Amino acid sequence: MNRVTASGSGRLLQCSGHARLAWVRETSDVATEGTRLHAIMETLDGQTRSAQVDAEPLCYVAWGELEHKILSTTGEVAEVRTERAYVLDTETRTGRIVQLTGPREYGALRWHEIAGTADAVLRVVPHEPGRDLHVIVDWKFGMEPVAADTAQLRTLAAAHMLAMDDQMTLEGVLVAIVQSNDAGCTVRTHWWTRDDLMAHVELLGEALNEVHEGSITLQRGPECKYCPAAQSCPAQLASLSALVAPGGAGPITPARAGEIWAELRQAKKRLEQIEDACKALAAEGDGLPLPGGKRLTVVQRSRTSMDAKALEAIARGHGASDEEIIACSKTTTYTTTQEIKA
Repeated sequence: MNRVTASGSGRLLQCSGHARLAWVRETSDVATEGTRLHAIMETLDGQTRSAQVDAEPLCYVAWGELEHKILSTTGEVAEVRTERAYVLDTETRTGRIVQLTGPREYGALRWHEIAGTADAVLRVVPHEPGRDLHVIVDWKFGMEPVAADTAQLRTLAAAHMLAMDDQMTLEGVLVAIVQSNDAGCTVRTHWWTRDDLMAHVELLGEALNEVHEGSITLQRGPECKYCPAAQSCPAQLASLSALVAPGGAGPITPARAGEIWAELRQAKKRLEQIEDACKALAAEGDGLPLPGGKRLTVVQRSRTSMDAKALEAIARGHGASDEEIIACSKTTTYTTTQEIKA
């Protein structure tokens, strides 16, 4: 049984069986950049944020928008914690704060426990008399909009409530997605009541119990997109095989074309994963044996291209006019697809 963290709690609820399959962790340049920016956010506080504005404007803007959209209208910040790690025990319905033993390393966990880390946790004293407001913050830096009512943040909010509220006085927890990118910064929030969070803990407990008892229930859905079990998932493989088999897509009618397109996107990603795995094996030793006596190997190749901006600067330095430079340019027209909101 693989360890489920808060970030995978949505997949657990959609498809508990994935926790029993073989996992392959993937990374990308986008994920690496996100990790770097998250690390910077950990170091920022009220005294150092302004010093980072030139070097890391995305980080500075994220803090500023959070303060403007939430804190300025709610109250004063009494406490800030970054990178706070939790363990949620779905069996005892309790939570605890833990010390990380390494990057996202939570130590030994029992099968009914889920660990996770909140990017930031705020305790806000309201302007008007009343109970303090607890806020779980998640920094995002990509372009694809992320909703605040995700299972990940709901799990972290539940763990925080159960870890911090021995007297059961918290009415709920506010979660906030602060998404900063080249297009600007957006803050999305969602309020989870105590009842909402306890119901979530119960559902997580039921799913973990299924996995612990050996159940392999596979359910395809939105959470499949980043599933670490995609390469070994029978449901994904069956869908891929059906799609690429002769006539597997069936008649491509206007009514079904959109659904087939979505399936095709998933199939392409799956094929890319398979191709990458084969390339990795081919890069080892003498390559990968192929049918017919051939071998697949990985070779280094290079391609030289001209730097258009550098050439333009040289041309202008020799007195070339705008018209002459434009005359040297070439326009290529091509057709592509774009997914837009309906």
